[in-house]
Amino acid sequence: MLRPKKAKEFIPILSNQLSLPASLVEDIIDFYWEEIRKSLSGLKHQRVHLTNLGDFYIKHWKIDSKITGLENWEESNKQKGMQQITARFKTAENLFDLKNIKKVIEEETQRKDFIKLHKKVANVSKGKHNKNLESKRSNTRRSNK
Repeated sequence: MLRPKKAKEFIPILSNQLSLPASLVEDIIDFYWEEIRKSLSGLKHQRVHLTNLGDFYIKHWKIDSKITGLENWEESNKQKGMQQITARFKTAENLFDLKNIKKVIEEETQRKDFIKLHKKVANVSKGKHNKNLESKRSNTRRSNK
């Protein structure tokens, strides 16, 4: 049975192979995974691609429920003075990011639908166009003979 390895198990191996101090290798690995976590949780892009791991997509069906939940929380905590100001600020930030990514997903969906529609129309018109060309070519060849 395969047992997944943790990053700490790779540090001594990599430091020996690369002739680098273990602390430097650990800093590089920590930085890499920190950036991955930021890109996954930052809600700046609809899709995040990680080499050798695949593509990670935001679940568009979860966005609406998350927005509704955060708006309800924000509404219920408006009356609670300064003690909740940082939580309200973070919630407002999250709502802003969620609404932006929702808009990006909707634009991407519209773009994909437009491309699909354009392909269907282009394929239909290509078929008609090719038939007309074939008949013209055949007529042209006959008239030349």
